[in-house]
Amino acid sequence: MGSTVKKQNYIWRKYLSEWTESGDIFKGKLFVLRKAPKGNQNKIEFRELEKIGFEKYYYDITGFKETDILILNQLIANMQRKELAKFGIIMDDLKEAAIQRDFIEKNVMCNSENIETEFHFFEKLLKGDLSFYEDSKNQVVLDALMNSILSSILYGEEISEKEVNDLVKEFSIEGTVDLKYEFNRFFCMQYFRSPRVHANTKKNIEELKQKYEAINDMNLNFFTNMMMVYFAERMALNITQNFKSSILLYKNNTEIPFVTADTPIICLTGNKMNSMSIFHYPISPKIAVELIITPKFSDFATVSKNMVMELNQEFISIVKNCNGKLADNCVNEIYSDTEKSLSDLVL
Repeated sequence: MGSTVKKQNYIWRKYLSEWTESGDIFKGKLFVLRKAPKGNQNKIEFRELEKIGFEKYYYDITGFKETDILILNQLIANMQRKELAKFGIIMDDLKEAAIQRDFIEKNVMCNSENIETEFHFFEKLLKGDLSFYEDSKNQVVLDALMNSILSSILYGEEISEKEVNDLVKEFSIEGTVDLKYEFNRFFCMQYFRSPRVHANTKKNIEELKQKYEAINDMNLNFFTNMMMVYFAERMALNITQNFKSSILLYKNNTEIPFVTADTPIICLTGNKMNSMSIFHYPISPKIAVELIITPKFSDFATVSKNMVMELNQEFISIVKNCNGKLADNCVNEIYSDTEKSLSDLVL
């Protein structure tokens, strides 16, 4: 597969290019604020994209053994025992990964980025176009059937055979693209690949190893990266099928730009997805989206819809609050198109 990619990005250069002065995904420059500068680095620097947002062999999973795959499959099977759709690991698919240090970089991350490239989600969001983020026709049918079943159980509201048949007729077995699901897949991968979530996943696995002697020698990098991929795919499917989700898009007309960071997505409502979860994701200095997720058939779900909100100077506190939380949550680097917006951050 050609030369090995050593500098493996945890944040996509195309994404970061919106904060550069030229838009060039290699030579474009932006301002970087580091919580902990190393060597001769300054606290704030003006750097090329190709020199930030990566770590050497970040996704390396080489050196794993057959027992690692067996343990991983058992762990995944246990976590999804109540799920209708099951995910698993096929050993033959990992033959190259055992010796190829950029296997996930090339075969997973590039594929994830191709999702956005194929459907032009960023381009649409930057224009304020949210039309792609709607439930698919089949999902609407499934939700209507589930709602009818719940109403029948809870309130005795019987659904007629004709109503069921009419709904089923709307269900399509043709292969169509579910744009909402595809965006959720891209979004969740950006969330789980980031250093903060990556580090937390590694920490949880280390604690698991200490708890069970039988898995003490399992490959930590293998489990961390493979669980990252699993969690991203499972979360995307879960959001699409079991939750109501919508996008709130902010158009920032204030004097302060949205900043981003090495961990560009933050859950503003905590880690548990029970009543409502809000994920903040800036995609340019002037545009940020919040993915709002609520349980289906809840009171919150009835008012869930896509919205665009203009932020003038009156709402500058929203921008400051989002920037501050993003900066606090990141591991080390915060990015912006202006030096002042970074120097004004209180860390």
